[in-house]
Amino acid sequence: MRVALAGLAAVAVLCLQLRAGSQTPLPWPPQYKLKPEETHRLTAADVVGPDGLVYPDWRYAGVPGGIPDASVVANIEDFGAVAGDGNDDRPAIVAAIDAAVAAGGGAVAFGEGVYHLDAPVVITRDNIVLRGAGMDQTKIVFRYMPHGVEFFSPRAGESLGPDHYIEVHAAPRGGISSFKLESEGRLLRDVPPDRLNYENFVLRAPAAVAVDMLGSGTHTLRATATWKSGGSASAEISVYVDPELRLPEGGERYPIHDKSSIGAFLFVGDKTSGKSWHLAEDAKRGDMEIVLDGPADLPAGAALLLFAPLTDRWNQLTGNKSAVQDMRRYHFRVESCSGARVRLNQPCRIDFPAVDNVIVQRLHPIRRCGVEGMTIEQTEKLWTEVVLFLNAWECWGRDVKIVKAGRYPVYTRYAKWCEIRDCVFEDAWYHGGGGTAYAGFERSYDCLMENVHVRRYRHAPCLQWAAAGNVIRQSTFEGSDAQWHAGWANENLFEQCVVDAHGDTGSYGYGAYSTPPHDRSHGPIGPRNVVYNCDFRSPKAGLRLSGSNEGWLILHNRFIADTGPAVLAVNRSFDHIFRNNVFVLKDPSRCGIELDGSCVGVEVIDNTLYGGAGRMVGGEGAALREEGSRLHPLDLDAPRPSPAVPSIFAWQRGRRP
Repeated sequence: MRVALAGLAAVAVLCLQLRAGSQTPLPWPPQYKLKPEETHRLTAADVVGPDGLVYPDWRYAGVPGGIPDASVVANIEDFGAVAGDGNDDRPAIVAAIDAAVAAGGGAVAFGEGVYHLDAPVVITRDNIVLRGAGMDQTKIVFRYMPHGVEFFSPRAGESLGPDHYIEVHAAPRGGISSFKLESEGRLLRDVPPDRLNYENFVLRAPAAVAVDMLGSGTHTLRATATWKSGGSASAEISVYVDPELRLPEGGERYPIHDKSSIGAFLFVGDKTSGKSWHLAEDAKRGDMEIVLDGPADLPAGAALLLFAPLTDRWNQLTGNKSAVQDMRRYHFRVESCSGARVRLNQPCRIDFPAVDNVIVQRLHPIRRCGVEGMTIEQTEKLWTEVVLFLNAWECWGRDVKIVKAGRYPVYTRYAKWCEIRDCVFEDAWYHGGGGTAYAGFERSYDCLMENVHVRRYRHAPCLQWAAAGNVIRQSTFEGSDAQWHAGWANENLFEQCVVDAHGDTGSYGYGAYSTPPHDRSHGPIGPRNVVYNCDFRSPKAGLRLSGSNEGWLILHNRFIADTGPAVLAVNRSFDHIFRNNVFVLKDPSRCGIELDGSCVGVEVIDNTLYGGAGRMVGGEGAALREEGSRLHPLDLDAPRPSPAVPSIFAWQRGRRP
C-alpha cells in the first residue's frame, strides 16, 4: 500500500537532519536534492545531467514540434482595412478572422504600414494566426479608450444564454468608485471596492446570473459607473434571455475574472467544464498515472487540470499566509483512460496528496494560435494587456514588438506549451503594484521564452502562480528584476539571460527575488528552480531566497551587487547547490552567500568571490559543504564563468526521446 502523503505533516514535525554539525528542523522531508546513484529516489520527472547533478525535465518546453507555418487564408485589406488612413481597422480585422474560422483556420495577413485598432479583438477558435509583414513593416496602433460606459458584449438585440458572458467597460478617468450591472431594478453584479484599484475599468458577469434572475424574454441591461473625481454615467442595451441557448462543451465561453483580462488581441479558451473528480490515491512526484474517485470517460488527447486547493495542512507545512488558491496546479494531456485510471503524458512535478481534496477536471483550451511579424503600440494609459493567451495550449508570439503595454506585453495565463520568441518589449504605462509591467508566464506550464529583449519593465523575467516547467533563456532584461513572484512556482529554468535591475520602474532592487511565505499577496515559491549561466547586476543582493524554497540549483552565473551579498537565503530555504558562480561585491562588509540559521543543507562548490569581506559563506548559518572557494580583490570586470555545457536546456533537448 502506498504511504499517504498526509503523513508528511506529522513526519515534518519530527524531521531533523544533521546540518553543519547541529540538528536543525526542516519544514518537510527533503525530496529534491538527488544524486544519480540514488536510483531508488529518481523518478520519471528527473534528468541526470552531464555534470552529475539531477535536473527537472524541460525537454518538452515550447510548442510541440516547433511553431508551425500556417498558410494565409485571409487578408485584412480584402475586408476594408487601409494602411495609414487613420480609421479604425477593427471591423476588417474581425471580418478577416471570421473568414479564417470559416476556412478551418489559418493565417490572417496584415500588410505593410500602420493600422489602427479602436477596441479589443477577442478570438475563441483554434488555429488562428495574426501575421504581419514583419516587426518593422507592420504596425498596429492600439488606441482604445472607453467613452463613458460601453457594453462590450453582448451587443444590443443579441440573445443571451447561460454559457455566454456580459462585459462592460468604463473610462478609468483616474479611478472608478463604483461599477454595477442592473436589470429592471435588480442588481446582477458589481465590482467589489477592492477590485476598483489601479484603474480597473472592466465589469464581467456570467450570463447565467441574468438567466437565473430574469428568466426568459426580452430584458434591458443597465450598467452604471461612478468616478472618484465625481460624476457618473450609464449605458443600456436590450437583449433576449434564452435559458435553453447553450454552447457545446468547449464552446466559446468567455473567462470570468474580477480584474481586467483584456488586451488588443485576446485569445481565449475555456478554463474548465463538465464533470470533476477527486483523487482516490496520492499523485506523487514522478507518477504518470492518477486514480480518480470514479470512472471517467476521458478521450486520449484531452486536456486535464490537477488542482490542489489550499488546506490548513499545507499552509502549516509551508508557512504560507496567502489566501490565493493557485499554488499547486498543473495541466496534463490524457494518454489513455480505463475506468478511474488515467494515464498522463508526463510525470507529476510535485506531489498532489489526496488528503488535500485535489480536483481533477477537463479543460478546453484554445490551441495553435499566434501573433507574429508586427509592432503593436498602446497609446492610451489603460490597465490592459496587449496580447494575452488565456486558457491556451500550443500558442505563440513571434517577431513581435510591443511599445508601452498597459500591464503585460505578450503573456500567457492558464497555458501550456506556449512560446514567446524573437520579441522586443519596450516600456509599459504602469510600473506600480498589483500586477504591472511583467514579462513571463503565469499559471503556465512547459512554456518557452527565447531571444526576447525587455526594457523598462518592473519584474522580468517573471514566473508566478504555480508556473512550472517553464524555460526563459537567451534573453535580456534592462531595468527590471528577475522574479519567482508568487504561488509555489517550481521546476522552472532561467538560462543564459542578462538581467540589470537598476532603474526607476519599480523593481525590488535584487537581481533575482523569490517571494516569502508570509507575503499575504503572493505566498512562497516552490522547489527546484534553476538559474544557469546568467548574468545579474543589481543595487541590492544578487539573489534573495525568501523562504520555504527547496533544492534550487544556482550554477555558472555572475552576480554583481552594489550592496549586500551575492546571495541572501532566509526562512527555511534549504538543500540548495551553488556551483561555479562568480560573485562581485562592492560592499566590503558582506560575504558571497549569507545564510540565516534555518537554511541548512546548502552546498557551495567551486565559486569565486571578488571583493566583499573576503569570505564566501557568512551569516548565522553555515554551509553543509564548502569547497573550492576562490577569493580575490574587487574587480568590476571579473569575467563570467564558462561552463563546459553552456545550455542545460539545449543539452536536454539533444537527448529528447
